[in-house]
Amino acid sequence: MTAGCNEYGTAWARSAVVFALTVLVAVAVSAVGVHAQEPDTAVSPPWPRDVQEVDRVVAIVGDTAILLSELRQELFQLQAKPGGPRIPPEYSKQWTSLAHTVIAAMADRLIAMQEAKRLGLTPDADQVQRLSDDYYEQARQGFASDEQMAEAVESSGMNMLQYRQMLRAQAEAEALLQAFRFSLSSRTDLPPVVVNESEVEEYFRANAADQTRPPLVTFNQLIVTPFPHGAARDSAIARARQVIKELDEGQDFEVVARRHSDDEGTRDSGGELGWMRRDDLVKEFADAAWAATPGTRIGPIQTRLGLHIIKIENARGGERFIRHVLIHPELGKEDLDKSRELGMRLADSLRAGADPEALRRANPEVAADQIRFDDIPIQQLTGRFKGDAAAALAKPTPGEVYGPFEVDRGGGVEYVIIHVLRYRPAGPAELDDFRDLIRQTLQQTKQIDAMIQEIRSNTFIDIKL
Repeated sequence: MTAGCNEYGTAWARSAVVFALTVLVAVAVSAVGVHAQEPDTAVSPPWPRDVQEVDRVVAIVGDTAILLSELRQELFQLQAKPGGPRIPPEYSKQWTSLAHTVIAAMADRLIAMQEAKRLGLTPDADQVQRLSDDYYEQARQGFASDEQMAEAVESSGMNMLQYRQMLRAQAEAEALLQAFRFSLSSRTDLPPVVVNESEVEEYFRANAADQTRPPLVTFNQLIVTPFPHGAARDSAIARARQVIKELDEGQDFEVVARRHSDDEGTRDSGGELGWMRRDDLVKEFADAAWAATPGTRIGPIQTRLGLHIIKIENARGGERFIRHVLIHPELGKEDLDKSRELGMRLADSLRAGADPEALRRANPEVAADQIRFDDIPIQQLTGRFKGDAAAALAKPTPGEVYGPFEVDRGGGVEYVIIHVLRYRPAGPAELDDFRDLIRQTLQQTKQIDAMIQEIRSNTFIDIKL
C-alpha cells in the first residue's frame, strides 16, 4: 500500500553520481602509483621459503579479522575492472603500500557494517541479487571471453562458483551499507561540514561531465482520486466503525487486521507495514502517523487507497513501526464519472491560467501529492501512461495542458492532468543539472566519513602487514 509522495525521481542524474561511503579504492590506487611501470620485484614473506602460506590475518578491526585471502580477492576485483590497474608483485614495496590503502578502505567498510548491524538493519534481498549480477557483468567486460575470465579467476585461487559466492557476499555488504547510508539521511546529529563550489565542479568533471542528458520536462500535475458516494461510502464507514469497535473491546490489532483488512500485502502478517520512513507513505497517511505518539492508535484516515486504522508501535529516528487496517471501498460507475468530469474542469481551469495549488485546496478529491516536478526524464513521465496518452506526452508542447488521463497507482483508477511548463531536448549534461545533487552527495559523504572516523578512533584496528 505504500507510495512515495514524489512519483518522479532524478534517476538519470543519480546514476551518474557516485555515492561514496569511504575513499574510493580506484582513487587510492592512483595515489600510490600502481600504474607506474618501473621494475618492482617481490620480496619474501616474513617466514622461511619452505613454509607454504595458506592464509593469515592481515588486519583486525574490532572483533573481526581481515584475511590475506580476502585482501587478495579485493585486489583481484580491482584489477579485473575494465581499465583496472596492474597489481604489483605480492609483498613488493608498491604492493604493500597499495595493500595498506585497500585494507584501510576495507576497515572503514567493516566499521560501517558493524554499526549497521548494531542498528538492526538488514539488506534487501532483491537489491542483493541485482548488485551481484551487476558486479559479475562489470567484471566480465574486462575479458575477451568467458574462458579468459575463468582462467583469471582460477589464477587467483578460486573457481567460478567461489567467485560468484564472493560477489554475492560483497553485494550483501554493499546493500547493507546502502541501507546504513539511507538510515543516516534522517539523523540530526551528523557533524556539520562545508562543501565549496570548487569541490562540486571537480566532482562533476570526474563523474558526470561525459553524461548525456535525456529529454527533460518540467510540469505541474493534479491527480483526481475518485471517492465513494451513497451506499459504497456508507458501507466503508460502517466497516471502519466495526474495526474500531472490536479494537475498543480489547481485541488484538493483528487479529482484527487479519479479519478485516483489504490490504492483501499486509493482511496475513496482521497489518504489519514494518519500519517505514515518511516518504514511503502517501501524504495523508504519513502526516497522521508522524503526528501520533508511539503506542497509540489513530483513524480512520482517508487516503486515495481508502480508510486506514493505524497503530504506531514504535519509533526510531526518522522511522516508525506501523500496522494498519485498510478498508477499500468499492467504486461505482457514478463515482468514476464524477471524478472524470472534475478532471476535465480542472484541465480547463489550468488552461485559463488558474493556480494549481488553489485548485487543489478547493477540491477535496484532488490528491495532496506534490504538484510541481522539475527536469524529469520524459520517459519517466510517459512510462506512467499508455496508448494515446503516452504518445501525446512523448514530445510535449510547453504551455499545453494534457488529460485527464486514467491511471492506476495501486489504489484503483485515478485521473491525472499534466500542465507542461518547459521541455528540454536531449543534450550534453550540464553542471546545473547536477549541482544540487552533487552538493548533497558530497555533504552526506563528508558527514558519514566524519562519523566513521569518530567510530574508528574508538575501534581497535591492527594492520599486520
